Amino acid sequence: MYVLRSSLLPACLLLAFLHLTGAQNQPVVTVTNSGNVQVFRTETANLNCSFASTVPLTVQSVSWYKLNEDGTQGAPFLVYVTNSPIQADANRLTELGLTDRVSFQSDSTSITIQETAQPDTGTFRCEVDPIFPGGGVASSVDTNLTVVVLPQVTIAQLPLTAYVQEDVTLTCQSGSFPGSTYNWTRVDGAALPGGATFYEGYELVLPKAVLSDAGQYRCVADNGYGTDTGTYLLTLHGGDEETPKPRTTDSTGLVVGLVLGLLAAIVLAAGIIYYCRNKGSGSSKKAEKKTKQQSAGSQSRHADMEAGTGRPESWEAPKPRNDSPKKRTGVFDTTDVVGPADDDLDYSKQDIKPPGPDGKNGVHDKRNLDGYV
Repeated sequence: MYVLRSSLLPACLLLAFLHLTGAQNQPVVTVTNSGNVQVFRTETANLNCSFASTVPLTVQSVSWYKLNEDGTQGAPFLVYVTNSPIQADANRLTELGLTDRVSFQSDSTSITIQETAQPDTGTFRCEVDPIFPGGGVASSVDTNLTVVVLPQVTIAQLPLTAYVQEDVTLTCQSGSFPGSTYNWTRVDGAALPGGATFYEGYELVLPKAVLSDAGQYRCVADNGYGTDTGTYLLTLHGGDEETPKPRTTDSTGLVVGLVLGLLAAIVLAAGIIYYCRNKGSGSSKKAEKKTKQQSAGSQSRHADMEAGTGRPESWEAPKPRNDSPKKRTGVFDTTDVVGPADDDLDYSKQDIKPPGPDGKNGVHDKRNLDGYV
């Protein structure tokens, strides 16, 4: 009996110590969800979150995150603290594309995402942090959301026209999530042409097509949640039909020609503008120079007039070349004429005759012969 009591003494002392320090009142929180969620595009997604605590919580916070592609948590986009308004991070909501589409449910722990889209796919985290009584550690749970997008086959060109001996490519794509697998068949049930290959599943390549390859081809896309089908009508020309293949126009040379022509036009226009400006400038300079010369001459004449001469200082009266010119009565007087006198002219060496009385070479007016000396 004494031994039993002695062994219980340390345990009792430890419990008393924990009671005094309040360590036994620290809450332990467990957070759970209802599993991963899968919805089709545009449907509503409900992400559930619930928690339990070893000590009743008076105040706690619930925060929702969407993990980044590298697994980091980032900032919460929704936070609720007991008896406080909901806090929404507008920047984070915009970054995630969840603005006006996400909200807390009535339990203030679960959330709802409306009008889901494929980018909403990812991992969401619900975290509960005990505030009072304090001392506890936050706990969280992750929920994987998958937004399914059903296949929708799109065909770029329908019908498709090609030529014999060409490599023909049939393309079948669908914007599905998860991604689709593709299956190609011929509508008439015949086997695919020999040598047909697949490129990344959605392309069917027929090398060096022959006339027998013409017909309808069916493509089926399947992503595990749904399927969609597209049909090709392949028409081939050539072979026995001897249909000439249309020539394709290479637009590269045309583009280069247009560019060179435009550059030439720009250079020509620049040259014309430069020439016109320089010509106008030269004319202006010549006119300015002429005006200055006229102004200088006017000033010189004005100075001579003020000196009383009425003529420039360098001016000299003309003097006759012959001091004793022969005068012709009744015709004209050469006293004041500058130039060679008649006696100085040797008419014997020229092909002209001496001037007559009327002043014309070799012509004598009979009416004036009496006055000629």
